[in-house]
Amino acid sequence: MEGRRLADVLMGVRPIDHPPEPLVESSPALILGGFLILAGVFMLAAFMWAARGRSEDGQPDPFGKMIKVHEVAAEYHTSWSPGAFWPSKEAHGKSAEEGHGSPIFKVVWRFLLAWLAMSGIFLVLAGAIPAIEVFRQEDHVRSAGCAALACVLCAIWPVLFRIGSRMKPAQPKSSAQRVAMFNANASGASFAVPAVDKSKGVWLWISCIVLVFAWSLALAAAAQLQAWTLPGPQFGTLILLAPGYGLFAGWLLYAAFLNLGVAMSFDSYPEGTRAMPAGGNADYIHRGSIWPVVASLILLASAVLVPDPSQPLPMAVALAFFTPRYRTNVVAVLICVGAIAFATWRMLELRDWEF
Repeated sequence: MEGRRLADVLMGVRPIDHPPEPLVESSPALILGGFLILAGVFMLAAFMWAARGRSEDGQPDPFGKMIKVHEVAAEYHTSWSPGAFWPSKEAHGKSAEEGHGSPIFKVVWRFLLAWLAMSGIFLVLAGAIPAIEVFRQEDHVRSAGCAALACVLCAIWPVLFRIGSRMKPAQPKSSAQRVAMFNANASGASFAVPAVDKSKGVWLWISCIVLVFAWSLALAAAAQLQAWTLPGPQFGTLILLAPGYGLFAGWLLYAAFLNLGVAMSFDSYPEGTRAMPAGGNADYIHRGSIWPVVASLILLASAVLVPDPSQPLPMAVALAFFTPRYRTNVVAVLICVGAIAFATWRMLELRDWEF
């Protein structure tokens, strides 16, 4: 026993007054983990910029694509796709058809990039400054590696998601333009049925699988570290890593189900779905879907088992404020709220709150 204690002292591990977990005062491995996250965030930010679609002057992006990600998704809008703030069922589909993407995507991705970058910087500082206690060093490094790989998969996702998609021809805006187009068609001008690239569906499913793998890695990052239950006054971990990994995993699961909806809609309606007509009876086509409920049940299980009360939050906010009030969406929100409550209770049971 004395020999083990001496070995621990030589390795920088010392006993603590908190729950019985060893710690290290400095960790080159933790510094490496922080740089891995920073590299993944940098790659994700670079690809998000490069895959932005056409510029304001009509030039393609560095990948040679003109179409934007939200324009691809808008063609196959689902009942659980986020739109404008607090949309009605009729306005929800029309905003997508008009090419107006939901503001939540830019806000969430920028927030996550900033949060993960701060988490990476914290890991570098925690590994370099002896005054910062480092618990679960190996788990930290594995979680950082998983989060970095998830960022890499998210980086290549917009490239895959847009393969096979093309911009729709500009629609006439004025009455004179619509009359001119009608006369041209009536006079025997060539009329072409819009062509749909059959490979588009394959790439939509591949991009969905990529997001599922990215979510699995982000979930593994949260599950391995279990940052909410780290002992002692780990304020940096509680503020940055605990919600950072959880929010990232929760958002990726929701994004994967959004991609699933796009892929399924393409298989059923290759030319795109249409918005609900105002005052029309389209209850069958424009009805709620069971998929948000399925996603919320997965979040319930993962949030309680990890435990991680932050995972259901992104989907709960998106469905509650940026989708129509379909029954299935409301049920999914309630399940997410219940998941947050149960996960918080379990986290408090497992964590020692001696500060």
